[in-house]
Amino acid sequence: MKPFLDALRDAPLLWDGAMGSLLYERGVFLTHSFDELNLSQPELISLVHRDYIDAGADIIETNTFGANRVALAKHGYAEKTTDINAAAVRIARQAREGRDVYLAGAVGPTGIEFDDAAPREQARARDAIEEQVGTLVQAGVDLLLLETFVHPGEIEAAIGVTRAIGAGIPVVAQVVFGPDGLARGGLSPRDVARRLADAGADVVGANCGAGPPELFDVGTQMVSAGVPVSVQPNAGLPRVVEGRTIYIANPEHFGVFARRLLQAGVRLVGGCCGTTPEHTRRMLGAVRMIGARPLPTRIEASASSRAPQRSPCAKKSVPFSERSSLAAKLAAGKFVVSCELSAPAGTDTQKTIAAARRLKEGGVDVVNIADGPRATARMSNLALCALIEREAGMETILHACCRDHNLLGLVAHLLGAHALGIRNLVVITGDPPKIGDYPFATPVYDVDSVGLLRVAADLNRGLDPGGKEIAGQSSFLLATGAEPGALDYDRELRRLEMKKEAGAELIMTQPVYDARLMERFLEDIKPLGLPVMLGLLPLASHRNAEFLHNTVPGMRIPGEIRARMAQVGSGPAARSEGVRIAQEALLAMKPRVAGAYIMPPFDRVDSALEILHALSA
Repeated sequence: MKPFLDALRDAPLLWDGAMGSLLYERGVFLTHSFDELNLSQPELISLVHRDYIDAGADIIETNTFGANRVALAKHGYAEKTTDINAAAVRIARQAREGRDVYLAGAVGPTGIEFDDAAPREQARARDAIEEQVGTLVQAGVDLLLLETFVHPGEIEAAIGVTRAIGAGIPVVAQVVFGPDGLARGGLSPRDVARRLADAGADVVGANCGAGPPELFDVGTQMVSAGVPVSVQPNAGLPRVVEGRTIYIANPEHFGVFARRLLQAGVRLVGGCCGTTPEHTRRMLGAVRMIGARPLPTRIEASASSRAPQRSPCAKKSVPFSERSSLAAKLAAGKFVVSCELSAPAGTDTQKTIAAARRLKEGGVDVVNIADGPRATARMSNLALCALIEREAGMETILHACCRDHNLLGLVAHLLGAHALGIRNLVVITGDPPKIGDYPFATPVYDVDSVGLLRVAADLNRGLDPGGKEIAGQSSFLLATGAEPGALDYDRELRRLEMKKEAGAELIMTQPVYDARLMERFLEDIKPLGLPVMLGLLPLASHRNAEFLHNTVPGMRIPGEIRARMAQVGSGPAARSEGVRIAQEALLAMKPRVAGAYIMPPFDRVDSALEILHALSA
């Protein structure tokens, strides 16, 4: 495996979840020392590790959170400190044997009120941490995790100890934040991140104390300090039910919040108290889906002139204007309109084909068909695109998604699309199955959208992914998606630069409601020189507006727009107001964009056509 910090720079990584909660659920009383189980029940500890590894964890933590001399003394095991820590590492190493999984030595607080303690007690805490860290390092951990620290002084002292005796081993330092989003002493997340980094931590973060929504706010603030960030929330807040302390948790929420955290720039996600392998499994899709190499923080002016390296046997690509009718219109500077329709969740295509005919009659240039949006089970979008082109005479854009096919399947998919006459692609990474109706479906993600753009661009030059010449060549127009309102805006710009270099020729944005946000985005991507189609999603109701604003990453709906929707509530009046808002956005941005990309809810074709009436008014 790569060194831990190198791997973290390349892609986000996934922690395991709670150890103590699972041991408790499997019959170990809270009064027993969980750490001592490394000696008395090693097979139970090993089973927990293997469960998390099987769920997809990239990192497992040794069962040593409370295995320092001070904490163990409360259970009468102080003299077994070295044995307990050494056994924990041995168990974890055996559990991960043959798997590419990192091993973190877990170190928790001593229990001494460090910041308020006398110097003698502070020295006792340092000695206890030094003893534990020394044993973990000697036993062979890959990194050290200092977690659930409340006292800033204690974790700073612990970082100093690990740096002194850790032989260059990476250090992740995590603290507990209160319900108000502040650490002890009223420290803000950004202040904590800076202090931990100044003390010598390689990665900073937060764990325990709160659930995903609270630690999302903490984690995103820590990102602004410019240090790699790790977040491990509890599965909500604990409750006592029939005398047992349990965590009321929804694993699906962890999948959604993992994605949001990673999109906001957090590099490590995982679970703390109350989480299980199922929570880990739900986060796996997000971790696999989101991963970009660090690049300069802004698009460079030279980006627009860069070109992919050519193989000696590469053919000259078909000129852009000759790829498709859509490409010809874009090349001629005509304003183009695309409307998204959903593939049916069944075999009947007549309604969708009839909708495509209406859109064509109403002046829409092209229909795009998503590939299982929100990870739902639907008809093949390739089959539907071919039927629409044949039966409705309407040009289509095929969403090419990385989620469901391995690399060989993706190549076959694209070659088959070209053979059926499909000439426009929008290449996307795809929503992870964990957020859809079938969360146990296996995500593939052999490549992300950048990788698939390279594959498609190579096919346009007559090359397979290995650089070998193929019979003939494709002539796809290659579009890509973008989020002007992305939480990690710089990352979005870096991704767009990578997509341009990989072969993207057109940008289709997520829905935009804030003209100022779109203006900023257009200014920042000028160096790419790519045409942009403005995303428009007419709001259906006030509830719909609030849902999109609060739960969908990258969707920002200004307060004045939500207030307008609140005044009309729901029903026909709300839908009409949603159309008016979309019309206003279209008219405001039309001079600066190449086209509009309309996404009518529930395939409401009337709404899409009504938006277009603004262009002829």
